[in-house]
Amino acid sequence: MFKQIALILNLLLLCCSHLVAAKTLVRVGVYDFPPYVQVNGEQLSGFTSQLLAALNQAQQQYHFTPVLTTAMRRHQDFQQGLFDALFFEDADWGWNQRNIALQQSAPFASDEEVFIALLSHAQSQHWFNDLSGKTIAGILGYHYHLANYQTAPELLANQYQLVSVTDHDISIELVIKQRVDLAIVTRSFLFQYLNRRPQYRKILIISERVDQRYQHQILLHPKHPLPINTLHQWVYELLQKPEFNRIFSEYGLQLIPYLAEEG
Repeated sequence: MFKQIALILNLLLLCCSHLVAAKTLVRVGVYDFPPYVQVNGEQLSGFTSQLLAALNQAQQQYHFTPVLTTAMRRHQDFQQGLFDALFFEDADWGWNQRNIALQQSAPFASDEEVFIALLSHAQSQHWFNDLSGKTIAGILGYHYHLANYQTAPELLANQYQLVSVTDHDISIELVIKQRVDLAIVTRSFLFQYLNRRPQYRKILIISERVDQRYQHQILLHPKHPLPINTLHQWVYELLQKPEFNRIFSEYGLQLIPYLAEEG
């Protein structure tokens, strides 16, 4: 009896492996970028993970799987062929500057980066007008407009007094603990953080000044067989579903209308 069950299970596993093997693989690079990607050791969560799972359920031609990289290493890893695509990316984040060959989708979602400080320290929006002499926390490998999209930690520290950290929570906690004057944070992450820690809403001031507004794209290897316009359309259709619409609303994200004529 047990041998028969084991044989059936082995056959099922073999069938499943053949089904996956028959699909074209799309390796999606992911790095810590909450709420889109959250990395906890080897565990991944966040918006991108949900979107990849939905893509795998929505069609049978391609299998989407995440490949872990870092913000600093992602350009090199892409060029070395370690993954095929990135979601919620912007071609201006070092890709165009390095002249890296890739396909890029039309924008499908928008987000922005703002500054935060202690209300007792900043007191008003005017405080954010001049950042000279103020220490700033930012994320290692991120491209900030105020720093001309440079990412070298020493340059950022010397020219912009920007302290590079690797944890998004820590960038905010450095402000709360008065280790830095302010931090640059992605607005969608700030929504998520303050939903988890509402007690900080009263002590932080969020700038009306925006460091950069960006429009999220999908970046895809130029030789990958999946048409970039097809992938863009699939993603856009999924993002209109109620479960993703709810997440967009929760994080203050905006869906950019899909232009049908582009495909």
